[in-house]
Amino acid sequence: MISWMQKNNKFLIVTIWIATISFIFTGATYGFKYGIKSSSIGETGDIELSIDRFQMEYRNIYNRYNQMFQGKFDEKQAKAMGLQQMVLNSMAGEALLLNLAKEFGIIVSDRELADRLASIPSFQKDGNFNKNIYNSFLKNNGLSIKTFENSLRDNMIIEKTLSLLNLKGVEEEYKTFSTAFEIADKLKYITLSLKDMNVTIDDTKLKEFWETRKEQFQTAKKYSFDVVWVETKDINVTDKEIRDYFKENSFKYTDTKGKLLSLDEAKPRLINDIKIKKSKKEANRRYISFKKGKINRDENLTYDINDFRLSKDVWDKIKSKNIGDLLKPKVVGNRYAIIKITNIEEPRIKRFEEAKDEIIPIFKDDMAREKLAKLSEDSLKNFEKIKSNISNFITLKNIKKQNLGLNSKEGTEFISKLFTSDKEKGIISIGDKVVVYKIIEQKLITLDKNGTEGLKLNVDQVKKQSFQSNLMQELDKKYPTKFYK
Repeated sequence: MISWMQKNNKFLIVTIWIATISFIFTGATYGFKYGIKSSSIGETGDIELSIDRFQMEYRNIYNRYNQMFQGKFDEKQAKAMGLQQMVLNSMAGEALLLNLAKEFGIIVSDRELADRLASIPSFQKDGNFNKNIYNSFLKNNGLSIKTFENSLRDNMIIEKTLSLLNLKGVEEEYKTFSTAFEIADKLKYITLSLKDMNVTIDDTKLKEFWETRKEQFQTAKKYSFDVVWVETKDINVTDKEIRDYFKENSFKYTDTKGKLLSLDEAKPRLINDIKIKKSKKEANRRYISFKKGKINRDENLTYDINDFRLSKDVWDKIKSKNIGDLLKPKVVGNRYAIIKITNIEEPRIKRFEEAKDEIIPIFKDDMAREKLAKLSEDSLKNFEKIKSNISNFITLKNIKKQNLGLNSKEGTEFISKLFTSDKEKGIISIGDKVVVYKIIEQKLITLDKNGTEGLKLNVDQVKKQSFQSNLMQELDKKYPTKFYK
């Protein structure tokens, strides 16, 4: 785009606008160690960051990740991805906006809060707000009414505040931005892919590769247990017990979309839950007998830490115990288990042969990326001599229809990088692919009505994101965050 930019200095402004499209408004970030002072872990301006709110937000996002990972998400993964930091950053970012709302006098009335609560489908039965379901939700999640409703009120205040700051573009901005939408580039190009790079496995090189990063390949921490099982299969459950239990606990039985199940639909789960409830007394009796050595274990098990066969709650208890400790009865599957920790095997670095299967795909990917980078550089140097393709005229609007060897998402990323580059030829990386290109022709096109409306929506969105980003930076200066040591 060099030739075009030389003739159109205003395009520099467009470049800045397009570059902001990919910016995600996330609020401020902080690095810290925190403590607890009274019921708070810190403050942002005049807003206290409460420990109750932190625990609620952390539990919510942890559970979301656990659902995404199909129940295999654990505290180790949460720590690796900085989940705690993410929650605290989010709380501090929200507090910045709450300070601004307080300064502006923006509030949410009790009536507005009640209406929002009543509109939440999870708290409804037959289309109406159900207080019993709401109270049970709070109880099951260990939340107080004050913590939950204050959180909801804060979110509504933030919504109100941002809606008042929702700025639209002006005509000059639309005209400036339209330059990017009206440019069309014809390219000479080749698309290279990581999967096309052939990598041969050499054990000597593979072992050298492993030596530089062997600390990454460790065995899982292992626990061995003596287990006493309390079976429930022979426990009888009457129809009356099923009806009574369902009447008191119907809110617990939902499908994957959160819809409440009927008694018949929930019946298998109801029977299992009632059997477990009825076996609790026997489980406690066997726990005491096992503790006193009056009964022997049923079996010995060895699991890697966080093995899916035990729930997160059970693992949380196990992690807090030592060798020889006995856990009180815990539900495992459809029965109670009384678990005694007999051994703990700490992680160790795997031997080369143990880690080999894990190393090979990483090694191949690393080598393939090196080959792809070198081939891309060589292709660019010898671009006029190698076989390449010629594109149609490419625009922001028609990129999805271009046949560049890229999918829709990759095409969007490519055009964004191409139109914000000041190079007439170059290399653009998109995920596992690389496009080596040279602009051979440019022209202007005229936007139709739909294109103009789409342009305005993009300008409004970019302006909103840019404004909110700058706003958060300014608020961060005005309302500093302090975490208690």
